[in-house]
Amino acid sequence: MDLDYRKYDMTKFSAFTEQDEKLITEVYDQLAIDYDISVIDIEDSPYEQFSSHDMYPLFIPQICYWVKDRNSNSSFYLFIVSKVGITSRGGRLGRKFDTIQLWGLKKLEEDFGYISINKKRLMDKIAGIFSSFYINFKDHDFKDFYVLGSDQFKAMNFLTPKRKETIKAFPNENFKLEVRNTILSFGIPDILTMESAKIISKFLDEI
Repeated sequence: MDLDYRKYDMTKFSAFTEQDEKLITEVYDQLAIDYDISVIDIEDSPYEQFSSHDMYPLFIPQICYWVKDRNSNSSFYLFIVSKVGITSRGGRLGRKFDTIQLWGLKKLEEDFGYISINKKRLMDKIAGIFSSFYINFKDHDFKDFYVLGSDQFKAMNFLTPKRKETIKAFPNENFKLEVRNTILSFGIPDILTMESAKIISKFLDEI
């Protein structure tokens, strides 16, 4: 990454440790090999449109990338985010307990309402939260996934054969996929690594 990148907004890098900054730089450089990538203001991304005042309250976007496939019209947004720890009393933990993660957004060509897709082993963790959005989605080829949504037919339209194969091929079963109208959110709730940056980017490019 060009060192001039740091001039973009020094306050962004001040939120990270030196080790974090080195990893962020390496991730940017690696992704730049395969994609056109540029730093943009978070306000110029779909983040505000997708989120609300109570959406992901523990995830704080720090840096936003606009990423474009050089061989197609596919583009998406990546966010370096800080995940803040919480004490048993609900207070904010110190900086040493924070972690950085990578999450992505992609604009879709249609309004699919609300959809959430997880591996079935996560069902017990999410069913209580989104039970009011449960849809009777039965697909033998997609039986290992739990689909929640506001409209069964929109969910079926979203899950084209290509999308189902892309989801099934994703190598980390802890992924979180959510659609809100025309915006898809995707990420892994794990600490950022070079490998996770690559597979998340590949998924968003193909989905």
